Amino acid sequence: MKPYTVACILGALFLPAATTVAVPRIILDTDMRGDCDDAGALGMLHALADNGECEILGVMASTTGPHVVGTIAAINAYYGRPYLPVGLYDGEGTHGGDDYAPVVGDPAWFPAHLCNDTAPDSTTLYRRLLYEAPDNSVSIVVIGGQPCVYELLQSEADHEGDGSINMTGAELAEAKVKELVLMAAHFTNPDHREWNVILDVVAAQTVARDWPGTIVFSGFEIGHVIRTGARLQDPQTNPVAMSYKLYRGTDGGQGVIGDRMSWDQTAVYYAVRGLEHEGQSIWGLAGPVSVSYTDEGHTRFEEVSEGNRFYFTQEMDIEATEKLIEDLMVQPPRVSARLASPTNGQAFVVDAEVALKASVSGLSCRPGTSSDPTDVTMEASVTARNQSVERVVFLVDGTPVTELTEAPYTATWRSDAPGTHEIQAFADTEDGARFYTRVVPVSIIDAHEPVSANRPAENTNLASAAAATLSGSVAADEGRGTPEAILFDPAQNDYALRTDYNEYGVAHGQDLGLVTEEAPFYWQAQWDKPMNVNEITIGGAYGNQPQPFAMWKVQYRHDDAWHVLLEGRGGWLNTGIFQWGGPDGPVIVADAVRVIAYSDGVHPLVSTHLRGRGGQSENVDDRGTTPKATLIRYR
Repeated sequence: MKPYTVACILGALFLPAATTVAVPRIILDTDMRGDCDDAGALGMLHALADNGECEILGVMASTTGPHVVGTIAAINAYYGRPYLPVGLYDGEGTHGGDDYAPVVGDPAWFPAHLCNDTAPDSTTLYRRLLYEAPDNSVSIVVIGGQPCVYELLQSEADHEGDGSINMTGAELAEAKVKELVLMAAHFTNPDHREWNVILDVVAAQTVARDWPGTIVFSGFEIGHVIRTGARLQDPQTNPVAMSYKLYRGTDGGQGVIGDRMSWDQTAVYYAVRGLEHEGQSIWGLAGPVSVSYTDEGHTRFEEVSEGNRFYFTQEMDIEATEKLIEDLMVQPPRVSARLASPTNGQAFVVDAEVALKASVSGLSCRPGTSSDPTDVTMEASVTARNQSVERVVFLVDGTPVTELTEAPYTATWRSDAPGTHEIQAFADTEDGARFYTRVVPVSIIDAHEPVSANRPAENTNLASAAAATLSGSVAADEGRGTPEAILFDPAQNDYALRTDYNEYGVAHGQDLGLVTEEAPFYWQAQWDKPMNVNEITIGGAYGNQPQPFAMWKVQYRHDDAWHVLLEGRGGWLNTGIFQWGGPDGPVIVADAVRVIAYSDGVHPLVSTHLRGRGGQSENVDDRGTTPKATLIRYR
């Protein structure tokens, strides 16, 4: 079988962006959600676009699932393209895993402005993008199953009433598509049932047979030996890194960023840069061949004298190939924008003489003055790489409130509306890109008039007081520990009660299913009369029993009504300590305080528990922990 050079394939020659030749126009078709290499490939494509090496026209999602479009949109937004069009396959049967999509596709974790409900069907978007493109200018890169391109081929003129597009899908493919690049098939093992083929065998068979133009295959055997991803960093801000952290198939396993096979990245790299790097061949092209699939998904191919189907062969050293791909995966966006203030979960109090600054990850209380309404300081930190930032806009609950055109990007929002509010900012650059910060929830607390039930007592845990009654959702004979087991005693500088692990909750591995907010897992302290409280700490789960998807609320009861102090997902409950208040903070009046945990509707609660921190249990020494937990007091 003869290898073909790049020049043998019409349109496959890569020319640097510095020439007058237009850069490749790319449509990416992905089964995002199934494997983390889809996230890596999309991030890599954005890096190439940032370098001026390609133009991304849109992204198609061939996988179903509630978070698919949100996941794609989150990665697009991270690279400054939040409104890049995303099409969604409207059929069934292309489901994938859900290790990372519920987090990456959740706007509470990563900014995203598109979702499944607002996405057009893939056929409609394919037809529009192709129709608007110059002839022979688009490379379609399919890194999942092929139902979207299959439906494109089947579409008639005037599809779904798009009467201005008087071409069939096959005619659009023939006229507009320079090359179809497929991560599909297996060209060294005929017994292998390749995943992207068996996702929709009929679609793969039809595309291989009927696609009117050139198809280049990056077979399973190419990406399988190329491992990338371990160098990704900052999963809290980088959705690609978070995808690799949460996907259980990486070298490190779920919870650790590790290497993963690079099936999808090879197809994307070739579509933009071609077969070579600095004059050295990365891959060769074998063919032409005829390609077909059995009904079981096995690849069948044979050499033909004439044709337009080709497949990769590896030529460059694997380690060098890995570096080329991973360098693009870890390339940072052109702009980084984050909120320096307020911090996640920060609370501000109206009708108080102090402004409280508290977060679920740490505490910083600053005495000062506050009036009704209270002032919330908003500060954005923006770092631009070879870009000019034209403006920064702050939003409260999605509505713009302030626009700044030069640094420092600091503004004040004045509010007298108690409740939880969402603060966000975005930076616009000279080339029209928009970079959003993450959404930061803050609480505006209407402090109640203190009563004389108790006075400041620094060495008292109100949850251990004689007037306190502790309760929880887990019976003593059904889980681990009792509600008292997690309490810290500041007078003893140790646990009030020493147990094996000073934890309260269900047994390790116990699956509670999809727990609802109406019937949650909970821990509660209550008193026979209202108490003044200005500090609450609660310890999250042990590290070997992670809770990244668990929803939580910390609430207090006043006048027979429950008020939300702070709420969120994962965070301190997954690893760390919830902390609110301090000596200089405002006082809330409560006859009960509780923490509840419940499901996000997708992931069950497993191994859910709270733990004390700051003492010596029978098996764990937490005495060095700061702050101590679990503790409720007024000081």
